[in-house]
Amino acid sequence: MGCELTTTQASERVDDARHRNGGAGLRAIESPLLRCLLAAVLATLAGLSGAGMVAGAAPSVIRVTLTAQNHRPRAGKSPSVHWWYCVKITTAAGESVASTIHIRIVSGGTLVRRIASISLRKGYDHWCQAIGGEASILNTLPVGRKLVFQAVVTAQGVTVKRDWPIVVRRG
Repeated sequence: MGCELTTTQASERVDDARHRNGGAGLRAIESPLLRCLLAAVLATLAGLSGAGMVAGAAPSVIRVTLTAQNHRPRAGKSPSVHWWYCVKITTAAGESVASTIHIRIVSGGTLVRRIASISLRKGYDHWCQAIGGEASILNTLPVGRKLVFQAVVTAQGVTVKRDWPIVVRRG
């Protein structure tokens, strides 16, 4: 059965099924009707999200992912203790894009420390670095306080921030 039934036709078919089968045919008639309704709803939603938009949200031009070793970097004097992080930047299509990355530590929206500024040329889609050692920047951060390790990426005229919550511990 197609989805071309009108409300009147559907009502008549339900009544016919009830009369013929003592109500047993009701489920068989309702199921295709529900499927048609569900198909219409899904088609409407697919139309809204098909262009990458849901409820008026603008599609993102770039995709940024920030990952790190853990959420508790260790400050210490040992040259062998490091905490790594990676920032990956691509277009929505997954291609590399020229970008600028600013790595910083913030607390409650206030800048605590600038870590690095990196420029990536097209063809490079990620930046990975380790922080640590004897002259570690982690040694200058407050220990035991909730902070945010933040990557601010600018590419194709769009700026995107990614946060990684941290609590620095003594090593």
